Amino acid sequence: MAAIFVLAAGLWMTEALPLFATSLLVIGLQLILLANPGGWAGLGFESGSSPSYRTILQSAADPVLLLFFGGFLLARAAVNEGVDRSMSALLLKPFGDKPASALAGVLAVTALFSMFMSNTATAAMMVALVAPMLSAMPKDEPFRRALMLGVAFAASVGGMGTPIGSPPNAVAVGQMQQAGLRTSFLEWMLVAVPLVVAVLVVAWWLLWRYFRPRDPALRVVYEPATVGRRGWFVVGVFTVTVMLWLSDHWHGLPSSVVALLPAIALTASRTLNRDDLNSLQWNVLILIAGGLALGEGMTLTGLDRLIVSGLPLGEGTALWALAAALVAVTVVLSTFMSNTAAANLLLPIGITAAASFADAGAARVIAMSIALSAAMAMALPISTPPNAIVYGRNEFSVAELAKLGLMIGVAGVALILLFVAPLLWLWGVGR
Repeated sequence: MAAIFVLAAGLWMTEALPLFATSLLVIGLQLILLANPGGWAGLGFESGSSPSYRTILQSAADPVLLLFFGGFLLARAAVNEGVDRSMSALLLKPFGDKPASALAGVLAVTALFSMFMSNTATAAMMVALVAPMLSAMPKDEPFRRALMLGVAFAASVGGMGTPIGSPPNAVAVGQMQQAGLRTSFLEWMLVAVPLVVAVLVVAWWLLWRYFRPRDPALRVVYEPATVGRRGWFVVGVFTVTVMLWLSDHWHGLPSSVVALLPAIALTASRTLNRDDLNSLQWNVLILIAGGLALGEGMTLTGLDRLIVSGLPLGEGTALWALAAALVAVTVVLSTFMSNTAAANLLLPIGITAAASFADAGAARVIAMSIALSAAMAMALPISTPPNAIVYGRNEFSVAELAKLGLMIGVAGVALILLFVAPLLWLWGVGR
């Protein structure tokens, strides 16, 4: 299992193989080397019974994947019917045409859509929406950089807000469930959405400070937006689904089961067809599955406990210190590699390390801190897909991205460490 872990870490860091291919390799190696369904000599566990191959496959088919699948379908339907661009344009207009409020609108709307759509798709959509605003401004207007950088940062930050907002969130929810800790859609949002708002405020202040318009009379131009009949149907399905996600403590349906509603409604109504289904980001689902299987394999073999036993965790070690160390490692790794891959590697270790604390909520604090901090790594064009998309528009330099991204990331990490754990205990999440 240690060899599988090191191999996965190396391949995810270097991307010598596609990320999803590494996940498939992890699952396959665990099935053969650990479960050993063929009963081959020299494989399997040396003492005691090897885990069933079904155990590993079940971990790779966690219900959280169905939750993410439902989110993908909603996002695809929104794109097909133009709901994403129309609704975002409608949501932007109330912010007005003054630069300060328009920048706040771009940040807020980008983050809102990023909570329920792929960060990459959100960034691409918002870049298209911001394009008419930029075309009405002079080429040397510094406020252009504020709008574009705002899209990149808000797309990453908004993904923290919901369990389906980013793959690290899904991996964290899945691995917490494997550890016996259930986290509902609403419980996640109660912790993460205030954090999203706080980081967006910091981002707005920095962007406005560094890229204030030269012309005080500058006004922002919006493009017209309309929503068709089929588009309103998608809006209705989206609204009902989100309301059910937020009220699962009343009706008792798990979020992953609720995710079947948009899947059924959008396919049965032929809003989505076979081509739409084939075009979903299956590679992301496979990447998440590989992370969940890796965590299960480390638990089954005791590798997670072995690694944790080698960490300098004495009796006086505070939970905050453990969270700070894991958050720092997560941000550094996520800056140079996939944030999902970084979460895949660190979550099993962090959850096991949290088991040394008496409070049952410690594992939840560590897991959510790792997942949320992965979104704070946005200092380079390669750090996140939104950064890469927006950087391709040639509106700002790498130095400007690194400077603002680093400052926002540091502020975000500080907010995670200072407020995530207190909020979890204050609201009794995980008890």
